[in-house]
Amino acid sequence: MERYLILFLCVVGLFAYNNIFTLKKKIEKLELRLKQLEQGADYEEVPSYLVSDELRERVARLKREGKVVHAIKEIRRQTQMGLVEAKQYVDRL
Repeated sequence: MERYLILFLCVVGLFAYNNIFTLKKKIEKLELRLKQLEQGADYEEVPSYLVSDELRERVARLKREGKVVHAIKEIRRQTQMGLVEAKQYVDRL
């Protein structure tokens, strides 16, 4: 019975470790994003990992239709990017 308990605790420990590792990676990405936002308009590259594939396609379609302002608004609404970042992102599509 003790062996099963030890085995169970080991399995739970491995799952907890995996979740902690995943959360640490997410925190690192968020810290990087915060540093980029602190730099403001001086930041040259807009991170694309914040934009889902569906949103990217929708914004690209709006840009092709000549609705650049609507595309920028959509990016800002969905990702919480600033105006400059959203415009840079749409311009690079």
